[in-house]
Amino acid sequence: MIIEVRDVTKTFQATAALDRVSLRVETGELLALLGPSGCGKTTLLRIIAGLEVPDPGSGKVLFNGEDVTGTATGRRKVGFVFQHYALFRHMTVFENIAFGLRVRSRATRPRKPVIESRVRELLRLIQMENLAQRFPRQLSGGQRQRVALARALAVEPRLLLLDEPFGSLDARVRQELRRWLRRLHDEIHLTSLFVTHDQEEALELADRVVVMNEGRIVQIGTPDEVFHRPATEFVMTFLGNVNFFPGIVSDGSVLLMPAAEGHATGRYYVRPHDFDLSLAPGPGSLSATVVRVHSAGPQVRVELRCPGKESFLAEISQEQSRSLELKAGRNVHVFAREVRAFPVDGGAVHA
Repeated sequence: MIIEVRDVTKTFQATAALDRVSLRVETGELLALLGPSGCGKTTLLRIIAGLEVPDPGSGKVLFNGEDVTGTATGRRKVGFVFQHYALFRHMTVFENIAFGLRVRSRATRPRKPVIESRVRELLRLIQMENLAQRFPRQLSGGQRQRVALARALAVEPRLLLLDEPFGSLDARVRQELRRWLRRLHDEIHLTSLFVTHDQEEALELADRVVVMNEGRIVQIGTPDEVFHRPATEFVMTFLGNVNFFPGIVSDGSVLLMPAAEGHATGRYYVRPHDFDLSLAPGPGSLSATVVRVHSAGPQVRVELRCPGKESFLAEISQEQSRSLELKAGRNVHVFAREVRAFPVDGGAVHA
């Protein structure tokens, strides 16, 4: 199902949560709404679900071209998964999943064998066939979230919405569930939107990422596009670690340097993995001193400092770190392979 949001505005006590937001979600797409707290992403999700309505006359929500702006939530056939599961504590896993089917009106309620078959199918899908008779208190956080997702899928929604679905789980469980949800989506191909402030989660899971800030969409693109080709300075600094430098332009190239105040010609950013280190100087290199070496993990993180400036971070391979014999106090030369320049008007420039 195709979802369209057209020019939607939503205000709460004169504060704009959404400001003329427009968005299109393609059939079978898994879309992430990403941004800091208070940027409007959950409000947008709730408006799509019908739990909130846009300001009068401000815009529309369409499902497959049909205007559903004034349609009640129950008639939109939307599955909604919340951060805190909202499972019925007195019901087993099986009964929690079956609940949405059992409470339908008699005219639309499936027969008992159909309900049981549907629940067994979902238990297989969430890999919990042997836990059907357990109660929520007997499950881990990750298992509870799987049950919440299965319950949302049981009613065969046209659209699946997830609001910070892994936010209450620890880091390892979140990683496991992300991979599981991606595999599940690839199997069922249900149009889905999820809200998150976790950039790693959005970049790993989504087909496309919608980056939001202060009630507006600032960039939409694939994970590769928003990370490697940020449209604004906000996107650059919000997604991943980044180092800021003053700099100058010479012969069409950006030279990063510890320039004196007032001499820089723009705002220049380099991600830690876009640095190379050497013991020998070269054109455009920075002279820096190693402050600290963090070698645990697949990459070595090197904290560096130029004379009179704040420290910055580079990430290099274990092999390169060993060849340079890096340690605190060693002088090195730093080369930037890729630089993003942001002039005063806010547009991104690749250098």
